[in-house]
Amino acid sequence: MRLFKVIVILVILGLAALFIYQNIPTWTHPVAFKLNLGFFQTDPAGVQIEQYIVILLAGLGGLIVGLALMLKPYFKVRRLLKRERFEKKQAEEANTLRQARAESHGEALNPANPAE
Repeated sequence: MRLFKVIVILVILGLAALFIYQNIPTWTHPVAFKLNLGFFQTDPAGVQIEQYIVILLAGLGGLIVGLALMLKPYFKVRRLLKRERFEKKQAEEANTLRQARAESHGEALNPANPAE
């Protein structure tokens, strides 16, 4: 089974390498690139950047936005769990203090008989 796994991985890597090799002329072709974000823009004449760089920038931008959107609920849940643990700890401490007071109050009402 291990040999089959290695062979499949090598075939996939070989196909990926062949795809990259065949498309190198397309990806290294320079394209005019203009970025206008409203608050920031590049030179209006346009910058000549190779196409693979534009593709990588778009992919990285999408990855960063996707991670940010995915991690937002994660941090919200962590914050809620932290608050819940804190409230539980406070309730346990209050309960312990209440029990200690009740025990000390009970001892004060029913003092132990020293004669026994």
